[in-house]
Amino acid sequence: MGNSQSSLPKYYNADPSNDAPSHSLSGYLDLASSAMGASVVRASDERFGAAENLIKAGAPSQSDAWVTRRHNPTADWAVVRLGSTGTIAGFDIDTRGLDGDQAAAVSIQGCLAPENATVDDDGDMSVAWEELLPKVEVSGNSRHQLALWAPTSATFSHVRITLHPDGGVARLRVYGTVVAETTEGECDLACATTGARVIAASNDRLGSKDNLILPGLSTDPSTQGWKTRRTHSPDHSDWAIVRLAEPGFLTRIAIDTRPYDGDQPVAASVQACYSELANPERDAECFWYQIAPRTELNANKLHELDVTLNDVPFSHIKLVVHPDGAIARLRAYGQRVQEIEVEAAREEAEAKAEAALAAEIGFGDSTPASSTDAEDVAATAAEPQATVEVVTAETVEVVVKPRKSEDLAGVHRVKKSKRTEKPQLLSPGRPKKVKPKRSSEDSNEILAADQFSSRAGELIQSLTSPVPQRKRARTRSHAEDDSEEGSVDTADGKAKRTSRKSKSRSKTDA
Repeated sequence: MGNSQSSLPKYYNADPSNDAPSHSLSGYLDLASSAMGASVVRASDERFGAAENLIKAGAPSQSDAWVTRRHNPTADWAVVRLGSTGTIAGFDIDTRGLDGDQAAAVSIQGCLAPENATVDDDGDMSVAWEELLPKVEVSGNSRHQLALWAPTSATFSHVRITLHPDGGVARLRVYGTVVAETTEGECDLACATTGARVIAASNDRLGSKDNLILPGLSTDPSTQGWKTRRTHSPDHSDWAIVRLAEPGFLTRIAIDTRPYDGDQPVAASVQACYSELANPERDAECFWYQIAPRTELNANKLHELDVTLNDVPFSHIKLVVHPDGAIARLRAYGQRVQEIEVEAAREEAEAKAEAALAAEIGFGDSTPASSTDAEDVAATAAEPQATVEVVTAETVEVVVKPRKSEDLAGVHRVKKSKRTEKPQLLSPGRPKKVKPKRSSEDSNEILAADQFSSRAGELIQSLTSPVPQRKRARTRSHAEDDSEEGSVDTADGKAKRTSRKSKSRSKTDA
């Protein structure tokens, strides 16, 4: 059974006619294109044509190929570092312009290696190569678009094309899906290198829709931008739908018309939606929001637009141009939903930890400290071996376990989020009540009641009550806690507010 499965072919010809408008590899990105940032690391021979020709974005022309010398006793090879690490679905081995000078057969291997990995004289690296495409015969003046029966589950950063035994290949396309590393903070969710994809477009007759999300700007006309045909109708509009790398909260949109002067649209607008389908046009429950209104576009300019709904997560955006024209690049900056969730959970955990620590040591005295008090606090922080904290309640001393000085100092420190900008919540939390001022003549009993959290008060009563003559103090109910939450500014109260904040965010993500 195993032998019969292993004998099955690994690939099939996705376009035998070489002129199909779309096929099984049409929806994938070319990871080996120079427009994606790919580069040739090393080649065994470049006698009649540079190996850099393999990764050029445009179609090949005459004498525009990688060609090696004749009569190689072994095989020639070239190692290409992909523009982005990703899974691989197929290849395009292009020999157009080569008629009699092409290689007799080609095979392709792949590996996952560090970016600065080197290649030795035999074409090997510090990691083992895995066969992706077995040895296959090729013909001249043709495109061999070979799709794998199933995209690889493993990710690859480098590929090696081997010519058997020598000859030439004009272009090498490695079609696949980007698997980008997660970055913190704001990033471009509509860039190909982060995993975005252009799902569909109304027209891309004069410039591919995939150019919209390529990194950087290109001087090559074939990758310059998305360009539609002329319509001569003022009521017409063209559109392109981009699936973001990950669902996220968008903050701004950038529409780049460089280097177009006279070819740009009159105006453009941007819509967004959330859908779990790859193409939201097939989602009956999908609703498009207009996040950037119709804006007039100028030539040779980067237009930056603030979005109007930055507290709602989106998975797709639609660029609408009026009535037609060319756009070089589209950028959608924002923060990933998953990152927001992780950060909210971390903040909630930190708040709970601080509340527990504050309750354990009886923290809560918010009255202005004198210079003597400040010196005592500094001395306590400088001496980690201190074991007793005297509380301002009558004849009450709380014995505390030894703690590090940074833990003691952390009780009085207000933590700040690493993120400088955070989308607003859909439902605001409960407004904070103003804590009434207390005179300096208030008794210690009133201070203890107002300043300690429920957990700190329970701890003090349990420590000062004789055992077993006196019963443990009754635990306060949730209703009593809620009634004093706004008036008592304790660490416990902060933890509860953070929890509500996280729940609001969860509802937003849903």
